[in-house]
Amino acid sequence: MDFVKKFLNFKKKTSPSVGLALGGGAVWGIAHIGILKALEENNIPIHFISGTSIGSLVGGLYALGTSTKKLSSLATSTHWNHLCRISLPLGGLLTNEPMEKFLYNLIGNKTFSDAKIPFSAITTDLITGAEIIIDSGNISTAIRASTAIPGIFHPVLFNNRTLVDGGVVNNVPVSILREMGATIIIAINLSPDFNHWHPKNSFEIILKSFLIMQNKVARSELKKADIVIDLNMKDFSPMDFKKANALLDKGYKEGLSKIEEIQHVLKGKR
Repeated sequence: MDFVKKFLNFKKKTSPSVGLALGGGAVWGIAHIGILKALEENNIPIHFISGTSIGSLVGGLYALGTSTKKLSSLATSTHWNHLCRISLPLGGLLTNEPMEKFLYNLIGNKTFSDAKIPFSAITTDLITGAEIIIDSGNISTAIRASTAIPGIFHPVLFNNRTLVDGGVVNNVPVSILREMGATIIIAINLSPDFNHWHPKNSFEIILKSFLIMQNKVARSELKKADIVIDLNMKDFSPMDFKKANALLDKGYKEGLSKIEEIQHVLKGKR
């Protein structure tokens, strides 16, 4: 019996736990799904997930057990009118309240305790500027808060806080995964190619300004990851759902290109 206990303890100590940090980037985040598919097909385990903005949307659904096949189907059939609508510009030009209803139709009133993989959504307290990590309560509301791009979407009231997109303070949330227990962290960064994206309207001007800031914020967190999958988004608009299939394919190919490196790191941690 003591031998069995020692063996189990030894196995526990030597088995690496993998954390996945999914970054923000609006429609570009569809590429996250392709990467998840590549990891699945190559038996790369995911023990913890953290996400910011679109990363929290994909990560939250996946953590609840939504298959990559279902996520891919959603990506190719979803449009902006499913996620937001024009509203009085008191806190933003749009409200992403429809997103919460959209998610409710998919997952109901699921909470973080329902997740099959421990999950955290990153938001920003608009009043204090603090990074707020949500890991309890209603997942749909947390995702809505994490995706509330300031100036475009209304802030979201959650747990007596006024919250906006987590990309303001932490666009690729690596550090929280260490706290959650991950020993190996894979970070997915949706890297803008600013020279090839010329904003055509006020929404895109705000969004590009926000993404410029996000890109700079992400750099310090990416240094803390064991593996970084850096997706250059040249030729893709963060507003255009029409290229969903191409984004899925790009993520899948980039994920496959990193499998050997990931397997090497996993082997080294055993």
